[in-house]
Amino acid sequence: MITGHELREKFATFFTACGHQKIASSSIIPHNDKTLLFCNAGMNQFKDNFTGKANPKNPRAVSIQKCVRAGGKHNDLENVGLTARHHTFFEMLGNFSFGDYFKEEAIVMAWSFLTDELKIPKEKLYVTVHHSDNDALEIWNKKVKIPLDRIFKKGDKDNFWEMGEFGPCGPCSEIFFDHGEENGIPGFVPGKDQDILDDENRYVEIWNLVFMQYEKTPEGKFDLPKPSIDTGAGLERIAAVLQGVYWNYDSDIFAPLIKKIEELTDKKYSDESCKTPIRVVADHIRSATMLITDGVLPSNEGRGYVLRRIIRRAVRHMRELKKSKGSFYLLVPAVFESLGAEYPQNLSNQALAEKLLKGEEEKFLETLDLGIKYFEEAVKKNMKGDTLPGDSLFKLYDTYGFPVDLTETLLLERGHKADMAGFEKAMSRRKEESKKSWKAGANVDTKIYHEAVEKHGETEFLGYRETEHQAKLLAKLDLGDATGLLFDKTPFYGESGGQAGDLGQVLFDSNTMATIIDTQKPLPQLTVHLSKDADALEVGKKYVLRIDKKYRDLTARNHSATHLLQAALVDVLGDHVKQAGSHVDGQRLRFDFTHMKALSKGELKMVEDLVNLQVKNGLAINSKTMGMDEALQEGATALFGEKYGNKVRVIKMGDFSTELCGGTHIENTSEIGLLTLTSESSLATGVRRIEAVTSETAMARLRQRSQYLEKIEGLVKVKGELVIERVENLQADLKNKIKEISTLKEKVQSAGNQDLFDKLVSIGEHSYKAAEIEEGADLRKLSDMFFDKVPNGILLLYSTKKNKAATLLRVSKNITKIDCSKVLNEGLKLLNGKGGGRKDMAQGSGDAGDFGKFESKISELLNQSL
Repeated sequence: MITGHELREKFATFFTACGHQKIASSSIIPHNDKTLLFCNAGMNQFKDNFTGKANPKNPRAVSIQKCVRAGGKHNDLENVGLTARHHTFFEMLGNFSFGDYFKEEAIVMAWSFLTDELKIPKEKLYVTVHHSDNDALEIWNKKVKIPLDRIFKKGDKDNFWEMGEFGPCGPCSEIFFDHGEENGIPGFVPGKDQDILDDENRYVEIWNLVFMQYEKTPEGKFDLPKPSIDTGAGLERIAAVLQGVYWNYDSDIFAPLIKKIEELTDKKYSDESCKTPIRVVADHIRSATMLITDGVLPSNEGRGYVLRRIIRRAVRHMRELKKSKGSFYLLVPAVFESLGAEYPQNLSNQALAEKLLKGEEEKFLETLDLGIKYFEEAVKKNMKGDTLPGDSLFKLYDTYGFPVDLTETLLLERGHKADMAGFEKAMSRRKEESKKSWKAGANVDTKIYHEAVEKHGETEFLGYRETEHQAKLLAKLDLGDATGLLFDKTPFYGESGGQAGDLGQVLFDSNTMATIIDTQKPLPQLTVHLSKDADALEVGKKYVLRIDKKYRDLTARNHSATHLLQAALVDVLGDHVKQAGSHVDGQRLRFDFTHMKALSKGELKMVEDLVNLQVKNGLAINSKTMGMDEALQEGATALFGEKYGNKVRVIKMGDFSTELCGGTHIENTSEIGLLTLTSESSLATGVRRIEAVTSETAMARLRQRSQYLEKIEGLVKVKGELVIERVENLQADLKNKIKEISTLKEKVQSAGNQDLFDKLVSIGEHSYKAAEIEEGADLRKLSDMFFDKVPNGILLLYSTKKNKAATLLRVSKNITKIDCSKVLNEGLKLLNGKGGGRKDMAQGSGDAGDFGKFESKISELLNQSL
């Protein structure tokens, strides 16, 4: 039996032998592609190669790509567990040609891998082609020798592949495996009048060969400059074929997960009633774990919202298996039994996944109980006849995590129906909102930069060892508000990895010819120097590039301090802490990291002290380039969700910090001088932000704060620690004085409004008073005074200020027939105003007008209510 792990190795080895370069999987979060919610196919990371924006050194690639289909155009979430092959997370085996080979070689290699390498019987395989693609049909029939009765022509719906709303696309040819009559329609024989897709349970697609010929844009469909190949084969599907099982879940890929679920729930996968929930949980723990360890955090929008839905759906199924206490997170280690070897960066973030999932599960289990209560209330109050409205269904789905089929079941048990049309409308609205949160706009067009690299070559970076160097100006790019300067080599660091780009000058014969106001790195191999005064520079001439050494040095200190800060946070808080973003420049540093709650003052002090201890210890800072596997073995911390090359640069600070980093650093931690934390705050659910300053900026901040203290000492006439006691006493005195003033104001107000309690009239059985009050009076407090003396009453107050009226209507709590909010709102229409509040008290405002007419209208409405 060929295992899932062996299948990965065989696929990569086969295509590497065919001249393909093995490319590591990209993150599930698409890089620089806002048209995609998640990476959903192997070709996503090669999009620029297909469109001609980028020209790779090797036009052949092979990859094993981690994919998620749980949102956007490709969404398999609701089918998971119910079918043999739908998954939210899956691995896509793919081989690619970027303008190199085309249909014939792609078809022949695919067939050879399946039938020669994997030994899949040829008679078990069938093929589909696009109805217009006679070339592909002829290759399959005449070159590969597949009989015409096993080749089927299909239309756009089945055999024209598109990555998303926009992007590369083209006709495709799919290879199907026959799982046998026992898994299909009895007596079914595909042929002229019967399509294999008519029995899709038996004939299962295992490989899709896409012939990339077009690109879809908002303007239309266009030919790609070089026809290319994109293929995708589901690892889980082929593993099931090789292992002789029908359900993907029955392959060795899912075995560790199913075994662990059985242990946790004390249920058996062999029990038919348990199979669906076990499959759902096994699938969802894979997607949730891989999403989190790639940088997606649970939230209420975009990718985080989809992740939260996956987690909640899984937890609900765990509960269905009678496992009510939190246990979903305990499945994370079993995920990496299957995936850890192929995706070591994800494995390194295992602790984060466990901590986040545990918190999400506990929170949802509380919400689930609230959802049951809401359901009971909705059935009592919101029913439209025998139907629960769509908005109520969606609230259960969206807020409480109830799958709509669960709500339907609960309703059917009571003899009720679900408004599915209304639910779908509410769902569509939510999807649009979610889409807006991640699809913020079109991609930045990087074609100009790819063309520059193709024409002029890569920029040689010298900045690790030099601050000044002579270089040849290759090109001047018009970037709108600035000119982009391209040199053959440069000491300037381009903004990347959270580090700001260098500043500096371009010189000729010691004269400044241009000022560099920023340095960017739009592509890994290209550095662009931005200037607004570069008109005098001539392409082809050599100039001296000189960075601003002081700015670089301060930036390097802050960057090295950020590494110490991350290591200190891990030491104090735990290894679930992962970098979620950062920014360092010459003034300050900012570090975003995963953690579930605010740091206490004690924790902040421990972190700050630990960093400064490493500064005091004067740790040597060394850099070394090595292979990715070696770096991870040495314990190097990687930025989660980031894709690294085969060779990485490792920055080591004594035995305290080891990180992958391409930025610039100082030589010894003692150069940092001092670090002071300036703020700690929440950035998003599960993400905190710390800001800090170092060296000169830190010293300047401490001097400034010392000056503030000296000024306060002078004002309060005491020094040192006595200042705190004096300020606290002054605050207490001030609080007492404010209270005394407030009491005196109330007495004065009461004395000035004694007639508030006089000349009461009756409305029904209740005492009623309507009064116009002087400007600036506190209507709420006056109403409290009134009801202290008139417990069974109705009060209307009215006050004007600058042509505006403020009103209050209040009744005793025992008067239940009057709704103050409705009455006041209706009455304020006379004043072009509106109000709101509770049944027993409402406030509002409008234009100043005739109080008599307004009061008459309110009296009329009050009498009608009673």
